[in-house]
Amino acid sequence: MARRRARYSRWRAGTLILVHVLMSAHIIHWLACGKTLAPLEFNEVMHTLELGIVTAGFLFMSTAMLATLLFGRFFCSWGCHILALQDLCAWLLARVGIRPKAIRSRVLLWVPVVAAGYMFVWPQVVRLWAGREVPLLHVRTDRAGWASFMTENFWRNLPSPGIALLTFGIVGFLIVFVLGSRSFCAYGCPYGAVFGLLDRFAPGRIRLKPGQSCEQCGICTAGCQSHVRVHEEIARYGMIVDSACEKDLDCIAVCPSQSLHYGFGPPAILGAVRAEVAVRKTYDFEWYEECVLLLAFLACVLVFRGLYDRIPFFLSIGLGAIIAYCIVTLLQLLARTDVSWTRRKLKFGGRWTALGSAYFVGMMALLVLVVHSGLVHFHSSRGRRLAEQIGVQVAAEPELVNRALGDLTFSWRWGLVGVDRDDLILADLYRRQSRLDEAAGALRRVLGRNETHVEARLALGQLAEHSGRLEEALTQYQVAVATVPSSHHARYRLAGALFSAGQPDEAAVQLQECIRLDPAFASAHYDLGALLVERGDTVGGIAHLRRAVELEPANADAHYNLSVALAMTGALTEAEREIEHAAALRPGDLQTQAFRRYLRELRDDRALPKTPSE
Repeated sequence: MARRRARYSRWRAGTLILVHVLMSAHIIHWLACGKTLAPLEFNEVMHTLELGIVTAGFLFMSTAMLATLLFGRFFCSWGCHILALQDLCAWLLARVGIRPKAIRSRVLLWVPVVAAGYMFVWPQVVRLWAGREVPLLHVRTDRAGWASFMTENFWRNLPSPGIALLTFGIVGFLIVFVLGSRSFCAYGCPYGAVFGLLDRFAPGRIRLKPGQSCEQCGICTAGCQSHVRVHEEIARYGMIVDSACEKDLDCIAVCPSQSLHYGFGPPAILGAVRAEVAVRKTYDFEWYEECVLLLAFLACVLVFRGLYDRIPFFLSIGLGAIIAYCIVTLLQLLARTDVSWTRRKLKFGGRWTALGSAYFVGMMALLVLVVHSGLVHFHSSRGRRLAEQIGVQVAAEPELVNRALGDLTFSWRWGLVGVDRDDLILADLYRRQSRLDEAAGALRRVLGRNETHVEARLALGQLAEHSGRLEEALTQYQVAVATVPSSHHARYRLAGALFSAGQPDEAAVQLQECIRLDPAFASAHYDLGALLVERGDTVGGIAHLRRAVELEPANADAHYNLSVALAMTGALTEAEREIEHAAALRPGDLQTQAFRRYLRELRDDRALPKTPSE
């Protein structure tokens, strides 16, 4: 038996190691080539559902779902990198004599289901409610905004490497120590909920061999890392029906009578319906404790998700489950006579142990951190919402600006980590109040954290330009272009500053590069067209002005300048057509009306035919 168990374990370990080798090779290929296959991330399914973009991640998950629907929930135990980390943690802890106790909670079992609904179902409900059409499936490249298969932006939908490692540490290791083996699979993973649902319809599953009987020794249940009541389900249904079964085959390997095997037959959902008595599960918490667990979990997820623009959804779920359980244990420590945590005594016979006292102090510190994080996150979120209400108003309501400033200043002063987005908003709010030095200070904080932040660099350049410090603005724009040569926005700002500095030829070069990088950049076409006309290249200028009005038909300035350029070449009929467009878009503009009259007089002097508008 030991040889069979070892064989299954080694095969599975080899498969999971290969998964991580392939992930590493994927990253190395991107670093070496600058372009690689788009990340095979399940969360990119949301972009397919919302935007219709067929991604590699969507195809990968679709394949895994179809395989689960036929063969059962194999992917989780044989192909998931998070489960590999959890099993590695359990193995390492066992090597040092630590066997974490798996907690059993009713409410936490619903977390993966609700999370899956929130990620995949709720956005569709919102879309239908808003009356938006179902997006058509299509393929994109990086130039279109989000590559489907080959991409240069490997980290487009992934957390930073540091946050990724922290996530792996929390949901792959710490959660196992606190909540037991494969606890993130049971209490956090939304993809596990999807695979678990499909597993119930799969004909392939672990079954009792025909003609064999189960001796009910319980060895299979003891060996199951997913905490399935294997021997009871085999006795009741003749197969494992629990969707938590991840098909790692350990129960087959340890069965002393070799009565179990993997085979095909009726799916679990039919077996469960036919059973007269269902397998009853036991839980560790009273209902009031489950309520506290639920409220604490929800509060922690709200506090930590998106905190400092760094904490991703999965990490917030892992933190929420761990902290919620620790809070319930704290309440038990205060109310019960005997309390244990991770198999260690915190309280015995009504007296606290040394570990219990340390636990209490540690939990007080943790709760202070949670409350502090909640306050910072609340003020940051409210400040951002207020800033969105202000929008692009030139004369924004002063009270609204002050309220947004108050919230974001609080989160900046009291936050443990600086947040780029908050500092950018602060800079804009300070600028509205003409507090330019404070605005520049907020932008420099961003650049202090990340000197390659182009948006902050450009905003700092704009502040200098508006303050009349043209040389400083030029320097900021030039650094931005040198940092990210592919940024057409940086080159556009540089072109404007170069023109203001009396360097039109250099400005034209930057505008041409803008158009090369983004042929649909209407503002660059307009500025280059006007510049070329001013420099005497009327034909070249007209070409760019025509492209500008094609891209932005509502741009009255483009129609006006195109009309002037056409008139310079003698194309008066077309010039009149463009000035009519400009007059319709800007009926009260005196300069437009004056040029319109001039063209009519010029046409009359040349006895040109009347236009339809007359």
